[in-house]
Amino acid sequence: MALDLDALSGLHIQRAWFAAVDFPSGLRRLHTGLGPKEIGGFTWEGISDPFGGQLVSVGSIEEPDFGQAPKVDVVMSGANKAFLKSMWDDRHAVEGAACDLYFAIFDAETGEALSGLEHMFPGKITAPKFAFTGATIRAIQLSIVSEWEGLNFPATGAMWSPAGQRARYPGDAGLDYINVPATEFYRK
Repeated sequence: MALDLDALSGLHIQRAWFAAVDFPSGLRRLHTGLGPKEIGGFTWEGISDPFGGQLVSVGSIEEPDFGQAPKVDVVMSGANKAFLKSMWDDRHAVEGAACDLYFAIFDAETGEALSGLEHMFPGKITAPKFAFTGATIRAIQLSIVSEWEGLNFPATGAMWSPAGQRARYPGDAGLDYINVPATEFYRK
């Protein structure tokens, strides 16, 4: 950890995201940069092409709120025709594919890795969304959700009802006035 903090304080650093995705066609190792990159004992395919207008952005990994599972948004803007077609053809099979996100730091001038791969987020892919504007502007958006994604749905509320309260604490009438209309009177 101290080595990573020293690397982050350097003058010319760049970050890169890596994703190990278990597609139906097999495991693919992808990264947000250009061209192949070897790190962690594997070769990772770059899916960005700044000269072709194909760029990948990975949203932040935020600490989850109580009762909500974390997710990471990934957007590929300017997706080329071949990649767009492969995602479209496999769109139903891609949903639910295991996807682990890794992070690494590189020297921007030499391309040398300044840190090892850090496993940041285990998850799975949601169904991809396709956005088309005109003939040339196209984007693919998907989210990587954690295994606790079911927490994103509200509870049934049975626990926070008078009956639920009495089941936990017999004789307690503390929740009897939930959803009861109240009228207030103000005296002069």
